[in-house]
Amino acid sequence: MATHPAIQITGIKQPLKLVQVPTPEPRQNEVRVRIEWVPSAPLDVYQVDAGLMVQFPQGLGDSGVGTVVAIGPGVEHLRVGDQVFGFFFHNEKEKGQQIYVTAPEHLFGKVPPNMPLAAVATVPTNFCTAFLTLSDKLGLELPWPRSTDFLPQNQHTPILIWGAATSVGQFAVQILKHWGYTNIIATASSKHHEKIKKHGAKHPRHSHPRFRLRDLKSGSLQHIAKIATLPGSIVAAVLPVVIRPPSHKEGVQLSADVNGEASWVPGVQVHSVVSYTFEANAFLRDHLFPEIVPALLESGAIEPNQYREIEGESLLQRASTALDTLRSGAVSGERLVWRVWTKEEYPQYK
Repeated sequence: MATHPAIQITGIKQPLKLVQVPTPEPRQNEVRVRIEWVPSAPLDVYQVDAGLMVQFPQGLGDSGVGTVVAIGPGVEHLRVGDQVFGFFFHNEKEKGQQIYVTAPEHLFGKVPPNMPLAAVATVPTNFCTAFLTLSDKLGLELPWPRSTDFLPQNQHTPILIWGAATSVGQFAVQILKHWGYTNIIATASSKHHEKIKKHGAKHPRHSHPRFRLRDLKSGSLQHIAKIATLPGSIVAAVLPVVIRPPSHKEGVQLSADVNGEASWVPGVQVHSVVSYTFEANAFLRDHLFPEIVPALLESGAIEPNQYREIEGESLLQRASTALDTLRSGAVSGERLVWRVWTKEEYPQYK
């Protein structure tokens, strides 16, 4: 079987490795995509530094942007040569940080004309997380297609986006604005207020007045539990809960126990969010990436995140530099993106 280069992790806090992995032929409804741009994500750090959801050795990455180079039987919407973005995560052949990803067609969408691939790389995982959280966990109306005269029944209900300058937070605010929700309260550093107001937040806040800045950086859910006190309130928290960030001197500490990380008032509904479960919703599985995301990007209803390109002379250097930069805790309000395939480094993979 043919092979191609891939980034691999071999143990907790061990350096990344560049290895050769098999290049499978696309099966029924699958496409093979040459990955050209990927974003680095906090999950990369959690997997390398804490072994979260890892069986070593293992690849890294769950999204990317590139070009379709082969299609399997039954593929209906994509063709060789299409530029696509995707969110893929089932197995090793779908890890994003490798030259070729082979995955089901429904996990991909076409890149809109004239949109930079690096910008689109910021979208797939975190847009999915935001959309799943708002629709499935919070139960908000996000019909598709959205008619021009659609108004949600609870359009004026206050919706708090904690961490609105994060990638997921920015997409959540934009989604809510597009579907007509008007009472969006958003917390973010003051330097990001203008951005999130542009995205649709009506009430940007540096923090709730009852909490100090160090409370916001603690990583726990305790401050949310002190705000969401009315019976009937709904809280959705993206897993994992970060108790200590990777930049902490004692290292990262994570939790999957949303209910146990705070003292919730009786009557408050608390949900955990794992974006990898989005396929359990048949409508999202079939329409989110093939239809919804490309249409929102092309219309301008959703803007990609601001990004910073991580450069390096080799694939391994770019991957390692991006991981170290993200681990440092110095990234705020932007995504780190970097090239996987380049014709200069890998001319043989076309």
